Amino acid sequence: MRVLSAAAALVACDVLNDKFTDDSYKQDFSLQYSYDQHTPEGEKRHFDIVSAAGRTALQVKIFSTDKAFKSSSGTCPRSELAQIARDALVENGEFEASWDMNVQEYTDGYWFALAQLFGPSRPNIFIRWEFSKYILWCEQCDTVKSYFDGSPAEDKGKWVNWKMQFKLAESDGYLRLFKDGVKVADVAG
Repeated sequence: MRVLSAAAALVACDVLNDKFTDDSYKQDFSLQYSYDQHTPEGEKRHFDIVSAAGRTALQVKIFSTDKAFKSSSGTCPRSELAQIARDALVENGEFEASWDMNVQEYTDGYWFALAQLFGPSRPNIFIRWEFSKYILWCEQCDTVKSYFDGSPAEDKGKWVNWKMQFKLAESDGYLRLFKDGVKVADVAG
């Protein structure tokens, strides 16, 4: 699977504002990918800045032969950026995360996470593709799973803008997800 990510931002007093057009994103993110390929060549195979689909962007790849990101991990194979500082997601803070994504290859039946947000003692929020559906999954929201229309096959080769707005709070928290400017999910909790 190959995904291009052109820009991403987590906005709350400019927590992050990475453009992913050069390797400066490595100041904010660690790379998690197949533990047996942690060499400069292996990193470039999984994460590379390329010109494609009309933009300069970070290309992220995962391969059928990949292993978990740590030899001791029982998780599935992954190629992902993990935010280094996770303490910015504070209680009662309002946040917006947005990014552009272009799926260039997709194997039917493959499950994957497009995004995951979490912090210490905070909800685990996923945007996933599984069971042939897009799912917004929030472990501590009133509605744990929200399904919405679309598919990677429909989005293949197109730049798609994703935006997530959320507030982490016990009483008036919320989570809203937009795909190309259209609200696809809105949950409380």
